[in-house]
Order: sequence, then C-alpha cells, then structure tokens
Amino acid sequence: MSAIGPARGDGIGIEITHDLVRGVRLSSDEPGRVIAAAEVPVMSPFGDRAMVDAFVRLRAELGDALVPTRVAVFPPGSVLTRVDATGLSANDLNAVRSDLASSRHASSSILVDDGPRRWLIGVAWDDTDIRRLEELTERAGFVDVAIDPSPLALVRVLDTTITHLRRDAAADQSIAAIVSGGSVVAAAAIDSVGRMAPALSCSDVAVSVGWFDDVDEPAELVVEIRRLLDDAPPVDSPLWLAGHMYPGFPPHDVRAPERQCVAIGAAIGAAGLAGRLRPVDMLMPVVTTSSELERPWAIERLSDLPTPRSPATIGRTKRMLARILPRRR
Repeated sequence: MSAIGPARGDGIGIEITHDLVRGVRLSSDEPGRVIAAAEVPVMSPFGDRAMVDAFVRLRAELGDALVPTRVAVFPPGSVLTRVDATGLSANDLNAVRSDLASSRHASSSILVDDGPRRWLIGVAWDDTDIRRLEELTERAGFVDVAIDPSPLALVRVLDTTITHLRRDAAADQSIAAIVSGGSVVAAAAIDSVGRMAPALSCSDVAVSVGWFDDVDEPAELVVEIRRLLDDAPPVDSPLWLAGHMYPGFPPHDVRAPERQCVAIGAAIGAAGLAGRLRPVDMLMPVVTTSSELERPWAIERLSDLPTPRSPATIGRTKRMLARILPRRR
C-alpha cells in the first residue's frame, strides 16, 4: 500500500455463509494478485459477537491491510431478477425501484452497466440482516465495506459463455443463476439436499434471456431456475482473474477455485478490476414506535393568551402637521 492509499488492484473479498466466512486479498504488486486466502468457522451466525470474532480472525489471516472490502452474501430465501433500465432518468429509475419492491418484493436494487445496456438488478432479501452484516464487518476493522450479492460477484470470474451456474457454498446454502453474456438474468437461493459443499458447477447451454420477464413470484422463479439447471449438462469452466486464468489448486487447498470463487469475484470488485460498480440501494422501511408519536410540541396548545393587537400609528395627515407646526415645550 502506498502512502496516498491503496492502488488499483488492491482489495479484499469476503463470502459469508452460515458455517464459515471465506476471504481473499488481492494485491497489485503480486503477479498472481492473490496474496492471501483464508476460511474461518462461524460459531453462531445469528450472534453479533460470534460474527465479529469470525471477521477479526479472518482479517488477521488476510493481513491488516487498509484496502477496500466487498462482502458477498446471498442468504436462503433470496431471489434476484433484472429489468432493462437503459436510458431511464433518475425519476424513472425510482419508479422502477418502487415497482420492483411492490411486485417482486425486491426492496434492494443495483445498477449494472453491460456495454450500451443498463440493467436494474432487483434483490429480494432481508435488508435489515444485510445491513447488520455490513456493520459487523466494519466493526471488525475492515474499511470501505460494500455489499455484493453473491451471484453478481461470482459471474466476474467466469467466462462470458457460461449461461447456467450453481454454487454450493455450505450445508443448506446453495445459489443457482441464469447468466447471459456475463450478466445475471435471474438467481435464487435453493436447497442443497444431496450436494457436497463447497462446489461450483456451470453449463453453457443457450437460454432465452426473456424467460423471466413475466415471473414475479419468488417461488415460481425458483422452480423455473431449477428446471433450467436440471436440463443443462455441466461443463468445465476455469476462473478468470483480471484476464488471467486462476490456478487450479486441489480441493483441500484453502485457495481452491471451488472454495474461493465468490470471494475472488468480490475482491475483483473491491480492487476496481471489474469496471464501474455501484452500491446496493436499499428501500429500508421506516420503523415507527409509540414514543415517536408522542410529540406534544406538535399538537399541544402553547399559550392561552389572546393575540396582541398591533400598536396604534398616526395617520398621514397628522404626520405632515407634526412636521410643519412647532412642537410645544
């Protein structure tokens, strides 16, 4: 790290699961860019102290570096879809965001540039829990923390010919996605019954990009994605890191592609190697309590005194006479 701050190519990517957190640190000075990788178990994913402890241990393994960090997460029950936002103004984008929140329960959104096209990615998940994980990551000492949906982070390290992917991150935590030209069309968190984790499987079978345009219900979206995955034969797909093929480490190695694929994608985004990335916008609900409604200064009468009268003033004629006639002593 230079004296003026981190250089382009320096970044940390973290993948969060129920069982453990994975992390990768990239450096612009390293030929292979990956200088550290680690996995840390999580004792209790619902306890703040346990999560902070896991993040602190992960930071110690990666090195105490003040570089940007992206946290990839896609908990069970999450779904992701996209709509075309090319050429829309700010007001039109807000209208589309509101429509996604009401029709598809996608209260989070992110803009993604795809050449001349622009997509608005709507994500339906627990926004409160996502904000909690972001705050806990910052509390552990990571800087410039941003949230990254795991499907978006994963496609950054895959070839653009990949159209189907399934990521088995941990027990009972898997991700399935349909991709077109390196852009996620739809994704959902699915069950992992009978699957070994961690694992990554891909396919390059052609798919219609407009298949999910009229799918609004999350349950229907999951069914359609699973059906398309079942009909897609798997193919071998290496990982790509800034134009270079990622080494094929053995599965037991902590740097193995099937272990760190999502964390590497998040690190690429944090290091500025994936073009312009925008933050996730969340339409957080306004929580109103009874104490906030008790505002006596807004409804209570402040005074019972009558309105004071305006002071009497002399007229125009008396003012002119006062100037002409001499004053009495």
